[in-house]
Amino acid sequence: LIKMVRTQNLIITAFLLLLSHTYTLGEDTEEPECQTVTTVEDFDIVEYASAPWYSHQQAVNSYSPLDQNFCTTAQYTVLDQATFWGYTIGVSNTAKYANGIKVGGDLCAYQTEPEEAESKLAVAPCFLPRIFAGPYWVVAYNETEGYALISGGQPTIPSGNGDGLCKTGTGINDSGLWIFSRNQTRDDALITKVRGIAVEAGFDLSVLNDVDHTMCDVCQDMEETFEVGYSWWKRERDCDWVGERTWRCIAHGEKCPDTCELC
Repeated sequence: LIKMVRTQNLIITAFLLLLSHTYTLGEDTEEPECQTVTTVEDFDIVEYASAPWYSHQQAVNSYSPLDQNFCTTAQYTVLDQATFWGYTIGVSNTAKYANGIKVGGDLCAYQTEPEEAESKLAVAPCFLPRIFAGPYWVVAYNETEGYALISGGQPTIPSGNGDGLCKTGTGINDSGLWIFSRNQTRDDALITKVRGIAVEAGFDLSVLNDVDHTMCDVCQDMEETFEVGYSWWKRERDCDWVGERTWRCIAHGEKCPDTCELC
């Protein structure tokens, strides 16, 4: 009986040690909390909006898919008076597909904390109330050097590498990370500098992808033919055929942007 009790005690002790070790491992591998992001102090929205910005690296989200990482630009305008919903800044975003088709549109923004943090803005379609606007934070900005680091709010998703770095989401609001430059020509040294600023601010840089600005004046039709129709009725056609009927641009405009006047 004594041996049985000792055996049971040894089993219980071993189990408790194993449980304790497992709990300790869990503690060791727990992700550190995301660093609280601060934004630019003494921010001048008029100066910031005085010229276009060119995105040279950016994260994928629902309105900036990877196949639109061409010629991405942003232009801001300080409005003379607030809109019906209280927006004070006009936003014009444009980007392109590889073949030159333009995408983008006009939005509106406002400063969410004009007295305390002027560099915290929110952006939305102009027809929506401000409650639907998503965060647009100017994390770093230097007009003299011509750069800006923009985040879609506070990053809350750990990188998974235990490095304390975090990222935002990939939806509409609370998403995105951008490295802007005043110059459309890529400056790798400047980009590297802003990436370093982003890491110090707590951002996971694995989400960033390059934006190509080398062919921004190019918008051309496909030279080769392409299939149209269904499996039981397929034909080879070209952009000349698309141009014969305007309505064909609805289905084939991405292949024939010049013909369909989408450039």
